[in-house]
Amino acid sequence: MTAEYTMCPSQLASVETSSLWAKTGSEETPSIGLSLPQHMTDAGSVAAELWDKWLSPGAKQRIMELLNLTQDEAKSFACWVAATHDMGKATPEFAGQLDSRGKEELRVFRERIEKQGFCFPQDLTTPPTGTRCPHSTYSQSILIKLLTGRYTDDVETAKTIASIAGAHHGVPAEYVPETGRACAIFEGLNDKWHQAWHELFEMTLEQTSADQVLKKLMSGTKIPVAVQLYLTGLVIMADWIASNPEYFPMGTFSVEAQHGRLNQGWKALGLEYPWAAHVENSDTSGLYSSRFSWKNPTLRPMQEVVVNAARSMNGGGMMCIEAPMGQGKTEAGLIAAEILAQETGRSGLAFAAPTQATSNALFDRVKAWAQGPAGGFEPHTMFLGHAKNQQQDSFRYLQRADIFDSEADIEGKQSIRPNTSVARHSWIGGRKRGILSTFVVCTIDQILMMALQSRHVMLRHLGLGSKVVIIDEVHAYDAYMGVYLKEALYWLGQMNAPVILMSATLPAHVRISLMESYAEGLEIQDSTEWDFDDDFDSEDVTEPSLDLDYPVIHTLTAEDGYTPRKWQVTAPEEQVTISIRQIGDEFTDLDKVLEPLEIGHGCAAVICNTVGRAQNAYEHLRAKFGANVMLTHSRFTSKHRAEKEADLVSQLGKGAHRGDGRPERLIVVGTQVIEQSLDLDFDVMVTDFAPVDLVLQRLGRLHRHERDDSERPSEYRSPICYVRGVEIFGSETQVPEFPKGSRSVYEPAILLSSYAQLLPYFDGKALRIPADMSELVQKAYEDTPKYPDAWNDAYQEAREEFNKNRETAERRAQSYLLKHPGAQTQTVMADVMNNYINTKNGTLSEDQIGEARVRDSDASLEVIAIVVERDGDGYIDRYRTIPSATRKNQDIDWHNAKDPEEPTKPLAFELLASAIRLPYQYSDSPKNRVNGQLRFDAAIEELEDERIDSWQKSFMLAGELILPFELQDSGFYEVKLVDYLLRYSPELGLEAIQISDD
Repeated sequence: MTAEYTMCPSQLASVETSSLWAKTGSEETPSIGLSLPQHMTDAGSVAAELWDKWLSPGAKQRIMELLNLTQDEAKSFACWVAATHDMGKATPEFAGQLDSRGKEELRVFRERIEKQGFCFPQDLTTPPTGTRCPHSTYSQSILIKLLTGRYTDDVETAKTIASIAGAHHGVPAEYVPETGRACAIFEGLNDKWHQAWHELFEMTLEQTSADQVLKKLMSGTKIPVAVQLYLTGLVIMADWIASNPEYFPMGTFSVEAQHGRLNQGWKALGLEYPWAAHVENSDTSGLYSSRFSWKNPTLRPMQEVVVNAARSMNGGGMMCIEAPMGQGKTEAGLIAAEILAQETGRSGLAFAAPTQATSNALFDRVKAWAQGPAGGFEPHTMFLGHAKNQQQDSFRYLQRADIFDSEADIEGKQSIRPNTSVARHSWIGGRKRGILSTFVVCTIDQILMMALQSRHVMLRHLGLGSKVVIIDEVHAYDAYMGVYLKEALYWLGQMNAPVILMSATLPAHVRISLMESYAEGLEIQDSTEWDFDDDFDSEDVTEPSLDLDYPVIHTLTAEDGYTPRKWQVTAPEEQVTISIRQIGDEFTDLDKVLEPLEIGHGCAAVICNTVGRAQNAYEHLRAKFGANVMLTHSRFTSKHRAEKEADLVSQLGKGAHRGDGRPERLIVVGTQVIEQSLDLDFDVMVTDFAPVDLVLQRLGRLHRHERDDSERPSEYRSPICYVRGVEIFGSETQVPEFPKGSRSVYEPAILLSSYAQLLPYFDGKALRIPADMSELVQKAYEDTPKYPDAWNDAYQEAREEFNKNRETAERRAQSYLLKHPGAQTQTVMADVMNNYINTKNGTLSEDQIGEARVRDSDASLEVIAIVVERDGDGYIDRYRTIPSATRKNQDIDWHNAKDPEEPTKPLAFELLASAIRLPYQYSDSPKNRVNGQLRFDAAIEELEDERIDSWQKSFMLAGELILPFELQDSGFYEVKLVDYLLRYSPELGLEAIQISDD
């Protein structure tokens, strides 16, 4: 019998096949859904729009190269994999699932299908185990069957194609426990189902012109895993867009309506065209001037060489910039990114920093760059990528706009361009989709998670594979994070995405290791045996050497077979000479070096390695200097910490001067947050001893800005840094000893090797920055550093422990690493995600979840700190946030906790800004046990009893734990949690005091 065709998506879908459903309607009209042929057509059409109007030219070119396809062929293939992703919905298990919902109005979906002669065998409709086989798994099985039946019987190649559909829910199909049922359908179903599969297959081939492309690929072109990941990300994106009824409404649509349906949906989505970098052929000085509004700039030698190096990188590659603090690496990196984006056809930028604080500060700088000539004065999406982005005002208040064409008219509403050249997009945003924005500033985690076995990791490959990626402060990442960083660089190399690494102090072996990983991703043979080629027409290029000069730039490019080049940079003429002096660890020693501030003026930093030491030092100095002392560390609420950092930048930043914003006298006591994130200038510094690269980072805040002598105290006109935090001073005959707190934060072996390099400076040798920086760092981090003979036993013992800890960390990181595939044995995504997908339901077990992270730390608890009043029964009656120490009347008014209405959005933002992370005593480390139970678990049990019902109605607050402080007569806010008293004040932050058993 000749199939009857209906006016459905393409004139290729019969009445029978058109009865299959893909989507049900809304709660109001559930029976008005969307047919499977229509959704497949929508998804393929959206993929075509994304390919033509959104994907970066460079990423498309890389796919063409890896698959040996033309542009039209690559587009056809991408559209086809999107169109066929839901083939598995043409199965009885999916089509018959609505019966279990018990809604009469949904029975019509199965009835329509049965009316067309499709059977619903019990064993293939209702899963015997009660666990459904995902339709994505069915999609993969059906496509393998169809591909091998139509082209060749090469199952392995077919798997590399079909695995894209199998993974469109964010997890590969293989090893799903129910996979066996996906194979049983070929024997247990009547011809109607088989006919529908063939018909849908033919329909998609016709719509996408993919027949000859698939024939070509099935002749033996296995799809590389990197392309599988990237195209799966594209399919997920196309599917989510096509599934949104605001863009693609439910119902039945004629063939004639298809073009208009796509146009309306695309315009309603409002994605911008890709960023097309355009760097004019102006002189280097003019380029910096136009991008950063610098008038007649005097460039650093490093900034000039970066431009020359970037312009030489034909075809892209990797650049590593090593230069001192305050030399303008950020601006140089942005210029290089723009040049590389133009050279490689990349349509975005991801700029990663170590912490939320550093990325917050960076966001405004990148935003200003993107709003100028670099962004082309065209509207583009921008995203701040970390968990607390809503607490960064510049991002929070960034205009939301769907970036329509100015002439678009959607349902009678004239769409408008945003009045700024960067905006937040209503669809591209959030934890998973934010990485798809054109310009992304984020914490390093967002890059590292590209190499983490996690659901929807493919979206990270789609977003980052289309961008130039800058990674700042590369020295800040430990061995555990380094495993993920190297693997992420491999995957970026696979997509030929340009990468720029930046650091003030980077051990040579770290740089070499990172460049090797990227080179391996580019599929360079024998990348560990590089030949260094000096045959290049530039006076700046010299033979690389492991004896690192400084500042220095290295590039890895397509020129001469991707051999790394070292670009010599003229050392800065200005050298800061710093006197390094050891002092004892008693408060009397601290008082003595800060004594000039009692009678004179000046601004001092006291940097401590732990929060506890910082709090103790603050209390001592506060008693001596009064209100001229400020404390900052990580154990304040988010809001209070942000206020403190804003105050510090305002008072000690570049624009503040004595008599005009810069205080007459100020002592800032803080932890590592000072070294990592804030552009501050101190007259004198006192620091706990730390690894030498971190000491140098801290010194970058000493005499950071050019100032007249009148602004500096006479005692501190020559920079001085006092080093404390050493219990026993070291010498040629004495091994130094460090406090327990420092040894818990930093490896003793690195502390010892760092101390050995600084011995001459403790004895009076002047430290020159930047001249001495590279030598100090390289020697401290050598595998066999030099140190006094008397230290040998102590160092060897510490080194053995260091090696053991590093190996353990690297081994632990391997567990959930998205390992790059081997030459022949790993060909599909499931091969590189086997640990993830072998767990129940595609999620990690409770025992494993703590290991599946990209930072080597125990899980800790974050809570919302509130002040409460209780009723007569002891239940929370009213609440408010903890007021600021420096901003009066900034706490929110009392709110009724028994109000059944959900908190307003402004209130929810205010409450989230009161989040604070509990101290290490409450982490899930096995060491933290009380009465046989993890203190972590005991704390959660107690905190869950304090939930406020109305908060659960707010998508922003639902599930958040609250810590209910009560104000005491002492002025502190206190609460008992398990066996500790937690005490908070806006001055000291959070303290944990163990409750005695007595």
